[in-house]
Amino acid sequence: MIMTRYRVVCTIQEPLDKPHDAAHIVSIGTGDNPSQASNKWSLKEVLDALAAGHTFFTRSPTTGKEASVNKHQCTTCGRTTIRSSPDAIKDNNLDNLRRCNFS
Repeated sequence: MIMTRYRVVCTIQEPLDKPHDAAHIVSIGTGDNPSQASNKWSLKEVLDALAAGHTFFTRSPTTGKEASVNKHQCTTCGRTTIRSSPDAIKDNNLDNLRRCNFS
């Protein structure tokens, strides 16, 4: 099987009216253009792809530094979600990516 790397360019988090630290990612957009996602993924699809060996990452527009996206167990509610690897760069954090707008 060919393992693929996907660049995450946007997220949808719920509930929408909560700050990022109180919301969970429910879907993401991937693609080469950070301004427009070419593919939409549900959280389940991302988790299944990660389990199959595919990788997801974010890229800082200011530094070019990448952060890997990994499965994460929320310590507050126990829900399985995803998060980017922690580093000192804010603009490659999943929580700081733009909101997806799929039409």
